Formats: sequence, structure tokens, C-alpha cells
Amino acid sequence: MIYHRLLRSQLRTRDIARIRPAVNRWLMVTVAWQVLVLIGCGLYLVAFGSRHGRSLAWIAPPLGAAFGIGLPLQYVVMAIVRAVRESA
Repeated sequence: MIYHRLLRSQLRTRDIARIRPAVNRWLMVTVAWQVLVLIGCGLYLVAFGSRHGRSLAWIAPPLGAAFGIGLPLQYVVMAIVRAVRESA
């Protein structure tokens, strides 16, 4: 959703002057979202870290969230690279 709102139409123009501000806006929103997710993971670890049993399964939700925020970035980065390469 963030990709569609902030980047999609600008990347389709293939105009570097329009792509650059859109990428900067997208990066700021994405970094802010990642910081929020990592803060949530930290709060989860603090809240449940002292009360977990012997199993390591208690760490799965924050670990999944931390890795999950990185997966969609790969698709967006490829779209950015493709748009910049075709504009040159």
C-alpha cells in the first residue's frame, strides 16, 4: 500500500526529477515504520522475556516481525532499480 501510494505513479514516469523526491518520501515513511516495528519487538521482549518457559518459541513473533519488514523492501528496491535503469 505504501508503495502504491508513494512510488508507483512516479516510477512509471521514468523521469529522475520525479523519481528522486518520491523515493526520498518513501524511504522516510519506510524507516519510520521499521523503527516502530522494532520498538514493538523490543517491548514484546521486555514484557515476555522474564516469563517465558524453557522453549525458544516465545521469541518467534518479534523475530518474524523483524524479518517480515525486510521482505517487501526487496520488491520495491527492484522496481526502483528498474525505473532508474530504464530512465538512463
